This record gives sequence, C-alpha cells and structure tokens, in this order.
Amino acid sequence: MSRILLAQPDASGLLSGGYLYNARMAREGAWDVRSLAFQDLDGALERVDHDLVIADSIWLTEASFAAFLRLAARGIRVAVMMHSFPSMIAAADGGHAALTRPSIVEIDLLERVGLTLVPGPHYAELLHGSKTDVHVLEPGIDDSWRVPPRRREGRCSLVSVGAVTPRKGFRDVLEALQGRTRDDWCWTVVGSLEANPAYAKAFVELARTFDRVDIAGQRTPDEVRAIVGAADVLVMPSYDENQPLVLMEATAASVPSVAYAAGGTPGMITHESEGLVGPIGDVAELARNLTRLIEDEEERWRLAEACWKRQRRIPSWQTAARGARTILEGVLMRDGET
Repeated sequence: MSRILLAQPDASGLLSGGYLYNARMAREGAWDVRSLAFQDLDGALERVDHDLVIADSIWLTEASFAAFLRLAARGIRVAVMMHSFPSMIAAADGGHAALTRPSIVEIDLLERVGLTLVPGPHYAELLHGSKTDVHVLEPGIDDSWRVPPRRREGRCSLVSVGAVTPRKGFRDVLEALQGRTRDDWCWTVVGSLEANPAYAKAFVELARTFDRVDIAGQRTPDEVRAIVGAADVLVMPSYDENQPLVLMEATAASVPSVAYAAGGTPGMITHESEGLVGPIGDVAELARNLTRLIEDEEERWRLAEACWKRQRRIPSWQTAARGARTILEGVLMRDGET
C-alpha cells in the first residue's frame, strides 16, 4: 500500500471544515496527516519519504508552496487538497466582491504539480480546462448526524456555524432580522472569535443589541452536532464557500438551510427542496427566506422531510475514505506505468 501524507499548517487551535475533513479522512485510513509550521516547512519536508504528499490549500501561495515544488523536484509526487483558494478568502474577508475565479498564480502552482484533489464538484468545474488532473474526494459524515425530522418546539431556532469573519456574512443575518418585532425566533452563532478578533469584537457588540442572539464561540465537534441537531434552520450567508461540511451535516440532521448561493452550495441543497438559496449579498431576499421558515412551520417541515430523503445519498466517513484511497492508489499506479 502506498504511503500518503497530507501536510497542513498548524491550526493553532482553530477548527474548520477543512481541518475536520483532513483529520477524519486520516482517521479512516485515506492518508496520514501532519501539521507543520511555516518556518520549519523545508526541514520537515526534507525528511518526508512518502509516495504522495498532499499540500493543504492554505499553502497555495508563492512563499509557502516553494517548499512543495522543491519536494516534487526530488521525485516525490505532490498534490494539492483544494478546500479554498487563498485569493478568494482574502477578497471575501477584505470586504470586496467575491471572486469567481482563482488567481493566475494559484492556477500556475496547481498546474506545476499537476494533481489537484477537491472535496466536491464545484472546484472541479472551476478548474475545468486547466492543465491539472482533478479528482473529487467527497467527504462523509458521522452516522450520528442522521436524525429524522422533528416538530418545532417554541421559537424557531436558527443556527450558524463558522469562524466569525466577514466572508461568513453573519452581519447580513442581523440586518435581515433587525426589523422583526415578534418574539418567534432565536439565533445561535457557533464558531471561533479568534480568526479575525477585531471584526468578531464588533460583531459581538452589535449582536448584543438583539436579545435573542447567542454567540456560543468555538465548540467541539460533538457540541456542534448537538447544537445543530437541536436547531430548526441552518443559516449560512457565506460570501465564499467550496463544499461546506456543515451543510451536509445539517441536511443529514433534517435541518433545512437558508443560504447564499456561494460556491458549491446550490449543488448541495436544492432551492425550495432542502432549503432556500438566494443571491450572495441580497439581504432583502435573505430576510424573506428567513421569514418564511420562521413563520410557517409546515413549510419548514416540508423542507426537513426533503433533507431526510437526501441524507441517504451522503456517505459515511468510512465509505468516503475508502473511495479516496482507491482514487489515490489508482493515480499512483497510473503514474508508475507512464
């Protein structure tokens, strides 16, 4: 069996869908995972003797990726796991219009190693026509997420999951909800306040003007599952996304979503089926969609039942890891034959 390593930056305690994906795939045998510091990247990679080294996409900058190009020059196969494009993150977090294409530098780096791994079809479509071999390694979920629909009890419980940064669009939710005078909703925000401390501080101060908003901070995966599973609606107004893991998990928990049509979101939930999807940044449409599910329990129930049907198509982590391993072994075997 081939030796495969995924190299990621040290998360410094921050949790994200990408880091959770890397870890769960490793736990189920798709690869080994190792967290490396930027200042020790060259030295750490010099000691690597794996058949394939996968660079997490956070490394996809000219400064960081040079070490992986040197590794490839030694004859070790290198790939990139594309969770997100750094240029797209920077644009969305910088308050600019969301980018729809990666930068020229990012495409060049991917083409130089020639092997790109993506967790869903959105980036595969985005990279169509580029000179890199793209393979989809879809994620899975823990079966404990799979919960049939349940009727609402009391207020409509909204939940959002993600680091509190501009690209997650959480301020749009406050704007969308500020006109509501009825005491028929509550909103819990689960995610790190450390990724962008200045922005998070301003967001928390604004959220405190609403008496039905709970800023829960970063929680463990088990705590996130409990919070999302107890909610009625997932709210995901992200300006930039790829294949958001929490969207799959909420669907499996029969929790319909109200979301912006960012990245792979429209392909993961069908508008008017498993959720309501509106244009990125359209706060008025976001408010209308939230109002529908807050005020109409039968409408929410219809979408929850659609989620329960769709979750049957979401694999377990064990199945996902076996599929990923099969694809990677096939790539390495093909490379060895050419």
